Amino acid sequence: MDDPLIQALPPATDYLTYLTLLEYQLTPKRLPLLHTLLQDEKLTTNIGWDLVKLLLPMLPASTECLQDVARLGNPREVILRVSESLMQLQPEDADEDEKAGQGLPLHILQFNCLLGMLSVLHTRIQTKAPSRFIATSLQAALEAYATMVTNETTLAFLEFFREVSPSKRPAPPPRTASESSVLKVAAASAPDPEAEVSTPSPSTDNETLLVRKFIQFGLLELLKSYLLSFSSPMDPGMSWTIRMQEHLHPDLRLPGTKSQTDAYGSTKELKERDMVMGKLMALSRDVGIDNEELLSIISGPPTDQTAPLDFDEPPINPNQIPLERHGSLLLLAARAAGATLFTSGQPLRQVSVFPELSQIFNNFVGGHTNLDEVAFGQPHALLDSLLALTVYALQTPIEFPSSDTEFKDFVIILTACTSRQSHGIVRQIPAAIVQSHPSAETRFKLIYKILEDDHLASARDSAIAWLKDEILRSPQSADNIFQDPLYFWALLPALFKPVTAASSSSDLVASWSRLTQIQGPPLHSALNLYYLLLSSPSLRDRLQLDKTSKFFRNHVLNPLRQVFQSFEDDLTAKGGEGVIEAAVGEEMCQIGNARSIGLIGLTLDQIEETSSDAFGSDEGDLGEFSEAEEAKVSEIRKKVDIWE
Repeated sequence: MDDPLIQALPPATDYLTYLTLLEYQLTPKRLPLLHTLLQDEKLTTNIGWDLVKLLLPMLPASTECLQDVARLGNPREVILRVSESLMQLQPEDADEDEKAGQGLPLHILQFNCLLGMLSVLHTRIQTKAPSRFIATSLQAALEAYATMVTNETTLAFLEFFREVSPSKRPAPPPRTASESSVLKVAAASAPDPEAEVSTPSPSTDNETLLVRKFIQFGLLELLKSYLLSFSSPMDPGMSWTIRMQEHLHPDLRLPGTKSQTDAYGSTKELKERDMVMGKLMALSRDVGIDNEELLSIISGPPTDQTAPLDFDEPPINPNQIPLERHGSLLLLAARAAGATLFTSGQPLRQVSVFPELSQIFNNFVGGHTNLDEVAFGQPHALLDSLLALTVYALQTPIEFPSSDTEFKDFVIILTACTSRQSHGIVRQIPAAIVQSHPSAETRFKLIYKILEDDHLASARDSAIAWLKDEILRSPQSADNIFQDPLYFWALLPALFKPVTAASSSSDLVASWSRLTQIQGPPLHSALNLYYLLLSSPSLRDRLQLDKTSKFFRNHVLNPLRQVFQSFEDDLTAKGGEGVIEAAVGEEMCQIGNARSIGLIGLTLDQIEETSSDAFGSDEGDLGEFSEAEEAKVSEIRKKVDIWE
């Protein structure tokens, strides 16, 4: 007996009735039969548009039927239904969304199938304005993609862009499991029953440009979503900056540790990221995204950027389709990294540190009064891209900045971008800019500014490192301000900010937290520097540290001893009330005391012993700067606080 799906075929029933029958009678077992029936072009043209929603939940078994709909259905109607399905597509909870096929969740298979259908449908439509259909599909696909960013969905999207591009190139064969998940339809398609023109290619140069600009726009939006998906604290992202530094400065790699370059060459997940980014960058060149245009976009002030694309009123002029500035930055940085790391990378013109890079940083992370807003408040992908461009720019000599203020502002914001990076090879980047300035006076002013300004606290550790490098590498000469005792004395109070004992229980906890979490690292660095200078007889004499010893004992050593004693007196093991332990937990209290307070205390012991050996323990034996010298120091402080 014939199957009901065969018996009810039009003209035995009308198409609406037949669709109703399919809704109730279609099962996974009947999908091969439906696939056979859909080879009837007339049938598929009339019912295909309404089968999309019915067939999507049955993937992957319904793949062939959905391909039939894309090849033989009315492309204009089916495109609208596919776009509608994409807008409604939502990832299921991990527990509910079982692996449907190829080890992938159902929503991923559905997204990839719908994108594959769009690739076929857009090549079938013969219209004078294909950009209108591209705009509809692009809006839906981008919204769906943003909720399910994976390597598989990214590759499917890139394949869609390649298929609809006016300058389409043949697709290379798949090399990874992620690439094999991309749906490609090989069977022939039916012509457009409502064709407006004789060929499916854009009918005017303007339409060609519109389609290409839509693809450029979509590609940058895709890139943003892809890179921002690597947002967990432990995710390395693309690690452009680290890998570029390792490639250009192999001497800076830590011996005996696995480099990020090694990780991206051996870890499957990270290798796939490089593969995806390679395809994306190749496609970006194919569709004509120009480096100079990207550089122009990111160099302009944010207020000058074109308004966001309005999909409700699709533009009729390519210039009305903006390339978003963050996506432009991410792509330009990826190209800079590719040109540095891979032989296949295509070089872009050199970006100058001053004024170009300085302006770019100001456009994206400038204007913050609190540097932690940059270090903690910006996406890792944005910071990595800015720093990767910096590494690329540093491969050529640094041009002289237009003013000391431009130099200061750029170094400070660059340092903020590196201050919370876990790799020392990244935190060293600002030092190259600092050392490039020919004026020792300007470099001193910069270090003084950071140490003196509490708003720049997160850059203190870096500034102390620069100061150490300046003192140790500077030649001994009369005009060397970094080995001038008066300049060092002018800097010392800023190097060691006052620390006072708490006056209440709440203040005690706050003081302990500040010292162990924020003030500890730069304070330890400052103490280490002072100890290093004390330990060198030549530097000790040259900087006249005997005249600073009284200040250090009264304003640094003794106050810190008092603060540390208050922490110790609070410990329950010492008979204290345990206020700190109650607030932060006993284990955290032990860790903070050992890693921060314990290390600082050990350095204080070393300084005290070395100072006593060098200058004696009697304050009466210690020298002091004369009134004339103090007057000069006041003039130095006034002078270094002026920026032009």
